[in-house]
Amino acid sequence: MLVVPVLVQDCPPRRVGTASVVTLGLTVSVGGIASPAIGALADATSLRTSLAPLAVLPALGRLLVRTLREPGGRSAKEAE
Repeated sequence: MLVVPVLVQDCPPRRVGTASVVTLGLTVSVGGIASPAIGALADATSLRTSLAPLAVLPALGRLLVRTLREPGGRSAKEAE
């Protein structure tokens, strides 16, 4: 979760604080919206079944982050 605000801070030349707050707020809001849905799924099935899809999210996030461009114009993959 901490990687996204750092990447967002590098993107806009000004208003770094605003970008960070919006990103962090969006992250917390999505978590708050998803929690009841995951809880309902856990009640209907099992805890293991409801948490299994969440194990895939970090890998998906890594794939999406690799498609971002560095502020200088290079992609994240090229920067490594």
